[in-house]
Amino acid sequence: MDTLFDFIGSIFGYVLYFFNSISGNFGVSIILFTLFTRLLMFPLTIKQQKSMAGMQRLQPKMKELQDKYGNDKARYNEEVQKLYQREGQSPAGGCLPMLIQLPIFYGLYRAICKPLTCTLHLDLSESNEVLYSAISRIKSLSDVYTQASSSFYSQINVIEAVRNIGGDYAKYGFTASESASLEPIYLLSKQFNFLGIDLLSIAKFWNPAIIMTFVVFAASAGGMLLTNKLTGAANQSQMNGCSPNMMGIGMGVMSAWISLSVPSAMALYWTCSSLFAPAQSWVVNKYYNAAILNAKAEAQRLAKIRLEEEQVVSTTYSKKGIKKFAPIYAVTQAAAPEASLEEEVRQEAPAQSKQGGSQNGAKKNSASKKKKGGKGNQSSSEYQGKKKK
Repeated sequence: MDTLFDFIGSIFGYVLYFFNSISGNFGVSIILFTLFTRLLMFPLTIKQQKSMAGMQRLQPKMKELQDKYGNDKARYNEEVQKLYQREGQSPAGGCLPMLIQLPIFYGLYRAICKPLTCTLHLDLSESNEVLYSAISRIKSLSDVYTQASSSFYSQINVIEAVRNIGGDYAKYGFTASESASLEPIYLLSKQFNFLGIDLLSIAKFWNPAIIMTFVVFAASAGGMLLTNKLTGAANQSQMNGCSPNMMGIGMGVMSAWISLSVPSAMALYWTCSSLFAPAQSWVVNKYYNAAILNAKAEAQRLAKIRLEEEQVVSTTYSKKGIKKFAPIYAVTQAAAPEASLEEEVRQEAPAQSKQGGSQNGAKKNSASKKKKGGKGNQSSSEYQGKKKK
């Protein structure tokens, strides 16, 4: 695990070194690093919000399953898993941003506690004879080097000792090559002063770093309270009855307690992270709140249903030999002309039959008239013949 965190710390060290080359101050680099990681995690935060909205949307269905299979826990869990698969939801989908926070915290902690290997990426092994000899000489100077209680902070002690030397290497008997190898460390040591606070120092009651403890408490507690207020009662109801205010105060106390045992640079990171959180929550709840996400999900569901219906219609039309067909959403528009055409055919058929019947009737009438006319002519001639007689 230490190897993994050292690897992450080395990567974060490159990021800090880049920001430090721009700003020239390690405190500003911490602020930029915090903003960078927040922006980097913003897509995951949106995914977390979508997962929470999806779980909220499934609550009525889960309530139905609870009422139906409440007595059979195994069947209930099975049906719930099927519901998750069918709806494409996962109860652990909203945990990813919180899980990533831990590697970021420990990775940055390694980068701050081991700035020589993680930020400057110096080789402190015996293979680098010049630098190894210079650091060994520094550790032997009791008037500038203070042995830390933990070997984990040995690199910080070396940086503080180099800063105490103040660039006067000849005074302590360093060779020219050793002085040149210590110069990057000396330049970095001057960049840890942020608003009068040494970011490498650990908060004590007799040094200015204690201010960061109170700042961390205010930022952490206030940031969580403001975040809870912005997220609204819907998210607060998922806290299993725990008061958001108590959680905010508890988080502030825990943050302040941790800041008493780590370099002040970590307290600055925690402060910036706590202050950026409400702004991020405001953006997420403004543009990715549950109502908007559920509306989009419903629209996607209807679009999926419509696409499936179009595929069914397409298959049906293809079987009937109709190669081209209108989409399902245009069926209502196309149905009217087709219906009117069929109606015209139906209307024309009786008209034609009626017209045909009238024509047949006319033919019959003319035929009957001819018949009658013939008979009439015959009777008239017979009458005239009788009259002559």
